[in-house]
Amino acid sequence: MCGAVEKMLRRLTLCVQICAAVLGAVLLVPSCSLTAAEVVEFDSAAFTYAPSPFKVRQAKKEGITLEPMIEPSVRLVGFLAKPKGAGPFPAVVLMHGCAGITKWNKVWTDRLVAWGFVVLDMDSFTPRGLRYICDGREISTATPWTRALDAYGAKDYLSTLRFIDATRIAVMGMSHGGAAVLHTIERSTSAGLQTNPFQAAIALYPLCRKLQHVHIPTLILIGDKDTWTLASWCKRHLDELQPPHEVTLKVFPGAHHIFDLKGVDEEQLGHTNRYHPQAGPEAIEIIRKFLKERLSRMQSKLLEHDRFRWNHLKRESSSIILKSIRFFWF
Repeated sequence: MCGAVEKMLRRLTLCVQICAAVLGAVLLVPSCSLTAAEVVEFDSAAFTYAPSPFKVRQAKKEGITLEPMIEPSVRLVGFLAKPKGAGPFPAVVLMHGCAGITKWNKVWTDRLVAWGFVVLDMDSFTPRGLRYICDGREISTATPWTRALDAYGAKDYLSTLRFIDATRIAVMGMSHGGAAVLHTIERSTSAGLQTNPFQAAIALYPLCRKLQHVHIPTLILIGDKDTWTLASWCKRHLDELQPPHEVTLKVFPGAHHIFDLKGVDEEQLGHTNRYHPQAGPEAIEIIRKFLKERLSRMQSKLLEHDRFRWNHLKRESSSIILKSIRFFWF
């Protein structure tokens, strides 16, 4: 009984903290209208870093056996919203930007639920004692890589729910959350976690970086007037990406950061956030069609038939993990 009360109080406290963070964010929400969603808790994925071959050789000379380093999981909180009915439904893990959960999350949650998707709007900040990292002062506490592990923890949690079709789960993020999405789509991430990847990924105006061995259908949407995250970086890194891959980049002429959120027109730390009346609706429709295609029942059946090939790829990916600089200890 005491444990149940303690759990309820913890959830209530987290909800109050998130509401306060939302109301204090740059994109203000008129009210903390989270009553339609259930507050849920889950753990981020724990990642095991293998020591590099160089470190292994050096340690062996000294008679030392190196053990893998494990990045521990973090207890996270999210808001789970679902369409009416029993399901099973496809689902989307939603990842906020550097200002935490804002109006953008609520608008997209409502939209995705209306399209027939369950949404897990994940808060990566509040459980870590963060509210706002756009100024870069606390960005090391919740990096895009760390948040990719959060996304896989959310996916694992969704896979346990009876009204979710675990073969039809996508991840979608904006800005800092979009950068996290770009970490989820690399084969080394899901292989290192020994889990199946997301079925689709959407990154809205992310900070693009060099990608390797992408194996998830991915949609990147960005404006050519964005000064927070540059479309030119996305173009360059996509040109460098080795085929085959299913990454689609769409650059919207004249569009700034957060061009898909109606009513936004502001300056933030020297950058412009502004809704674009043409790019916004076009991006929304592109996302709707992309999710409908990639998370269709037929697509999930094809993916299920392809499990054997994926398991083979996971075994092959062990060499990729060792070569990735993220996993080196020097």
